[in-house]
Amino acid sequence: MYKKRKFIFYLVFLLLVSCAGSADNTLIVEESSNNTASTNDSATSSNDSVESSNNLKSSNENTEKEKGKEKANIEEVLKEFPQGVLSFLSNKEKECIADIATTESLKDMELGVMNDAAILQEQMDYFTACNIPSPPNIVIKEVNYANPQETSYKTAFASIENLTSLGKEGVSPHLEKVNDTTLRLFYNSIEVMGLAVSLCDYEFNCEIQGVLERMSDLTIVETLEGVRRGYFVQLNPQTNQKDIFTAVFSDDGLSYSEITPLGFPVEKDEPAWGVPDAVLMPNGLIRVYWVYTEDKTSDEKLISATSKTTKGIEFVMDPGYRLDNGYVDFEVIKAEEGDWKALMSYTPHYMPEIPQSLFYATSKDGLDWDLIEERITPAEYTYFDPTAIPIDDNNYLVVLTAAPNVLGARDHILYTAELILP
Repeated sequence: MYKKRKFIFYLVFLLLVSCAGSADNTLIVEESSNNTASTNDSATSSNDSVESSNNLKSSNENTEKEKGKEKANIEEVLKEFPQGVLSFLSNKEKECIADIATTESLKDMELGVMNDAAILQEQMDYFTACNIPSPPNIVIKEVNYANPQETSYKTAFASIENLTSLGKEGVSPHLEKVNDTTLRLFYNSIEVMGLAVSLCDYEFNCEIQGVLERMSDLTIVETLEGVRRGYFVQLNPQTNQKDIFTAVFSDDGLSYSEITPLGFPVEKDEPAWGVPDAVLMPNGLIRVYWVYTEDKTSDEKLISATSKTTKGIEFVMDPGYRLDNGYVDFEVIKAEEGDWKALMSYTPHYMPEIPQSLFYATSKDGLDWDLIEERITPAEYTYFDPTAIPIDDNNYLVVLTAAPNVLGARDHILYTAELILP
């Protein structure tokens, strides 16, 4: 999807953040010089000495903990965001914020300002704590979990039923089946400052198992060799560009190895790019779809690349576009010989007049798609970032992101729904 309008991606590069203030503990130990004190006074003095000793020990331990806290790397943040909020601060102000923030929380703050002119309350607290005026024209992002009024939408060719909020803030979900009772849900979330990995039952009672850092827009497929291979967006530290990467993921989704760039980089500030969707093709090769723009003003296009081998590491571009005219967030939900199906959303460029909605398309080969240009979700809200697993031949369990149909900073809440096809 169009990353400039989301807090993610503003989240393309999220970390688990911890923000802790420091406090100096001063201990004054008084010694009594009264040699004529009573026995009770001596006992009291002894107890006070023990307490003082314990307090001193506690103070030393706190001091050691504070010494171990790493300052935020302001220079690293400025290198990535040279015209960001921090660039306007004095050295003294930067030093103060560095003491109470983390590098990744400051990067996330700069992304929020750049993309949505909004930051979290704890990020605004950095300025308050350091007695720095708040950044101008910036709003505090607050999450509202209110449900849309419409919970279903029907067309002649497809319908969405039982739209239900999961009560979780997030974007770019990826859903996979673990077994007949358990699902695994990945999603990027500013609440966890990274990519959450959750286990859920089929009623979507979910529990976060861990958080993956420094990546966004993950999808995972299993190759013919039985390897769980993930595809995601990450900043290449060697080129300072965004790229789609692949890596081998563990069975629980909590770790990965053998990370490799696919070799289709763009500048790190390219807004309408990414959201890769990987799919195992009938012939065993892997195809990756993602959003692309020829410039920063034209409507988004969907492009793809196909792996050279079944290992899914080296790719070549497929000629042409899969779809153009602003369709984004491509999700192939079925890829069988002669029978491909996909969901997608629409650009936020024309909101609120044209809300983001889900759309449905079919194909015989995964390259040429027949798009039905009629939305399948209600118009009162915007809906994007679909992911789905099959329940049977005509029914799919869908997780998607919903948000108010407004421009600027807005809440992004995960929803679940059932897709019913003819």
